[in-house]
Amino acid sequence: MTIDIQNRLLADEISKWVSFDGKQILEVGCGNGDLLKYIAKYYSPELIVGIDPGLDSWWNAGESSGRNWKVMSGDAELLDFPDNSFDAIISVSTLEHIYDTDKALSEIKRVLKPYGRFYTSFSPIWTSIIGHHFVAPEDNNWNEEHLALIPPWGHLYMSEIEMRAHLKSLNVNESLKGQILEFIYHSNIINRKSKTELVNAVHRCGMAVRLYSEQVRFSRFSITKKNELTPEMANKIIAAGHTLSDVGVSGLKICLEKLAAC
Repeated sequence: MTIDIQNRLLADEISKWVSFDGKQILEVGCGNGDLLKYIAKYYSPELIVGIDPGLDSWWNAGESSGRNWKVMSGDAELLDFPDNSFDAIISVSTLEHIYDTDKALSEIKRVLKPYGRFYTSFSPIWTSIIGHHFVAPEDNNWNEEHLALIPPWGHLYMSEIEMRAHLKSLNVNESLKGQILEFIYHSNIINRKSKTELVNAVHRCGMAVRLYSEQVRFSRFSITKKNELTPEMANKIIAAGHTLSDVGVSGLKICLEKLAAC
């Protein structure tokens, strides 16, 4: 899927819940700014601002601006904007990376205008089948050959020693094995929160829920769609302290509205 098509599909989906035309919009976790530039061009907001803490370190893209858009460094947990600044806030594939979800949602609510909306979608969350988010440095996206090396939900119930032994049994080369172990057990890129923890944070934030949609996935591989949640696997997941109602959910779409009394 090309970037333009992906941005069009995202923008079309978000626009069902958020009005862009003539509005002041904030995108939290904008990456290199591709989505917001698309929205700026085709949906005519007055201004759309994107913030991301990793513009230089992660995206290799500095601050920039255009006629009705701006990309700048920023932290979702401490938004550098006055109260009631934006008509709407959007965020794609970001909430799973924010450690203090409650603080971020509080900040989003603060800078939203009364009756402003916050739309967010994120996938896959930590408790999903590929919630570990492992993508090797040489891969641009999910690599099914690499996903096949990590047992379904293995990051939830296997210790690092167990995962190392498993990868050794598959004769995984040392470089790739090290990348997998480092990412799953030591990376701070993912907040490692379950679906329930993230949903509870949404309900605590005090905004009204206008959309709540769960995407379900029980396979590591998009092509086969084989259900990998066997009874044996379910027992391992439960024994590790996780709930089965979490592990099938691979993504969430949520739209919240700030009421006047908030």
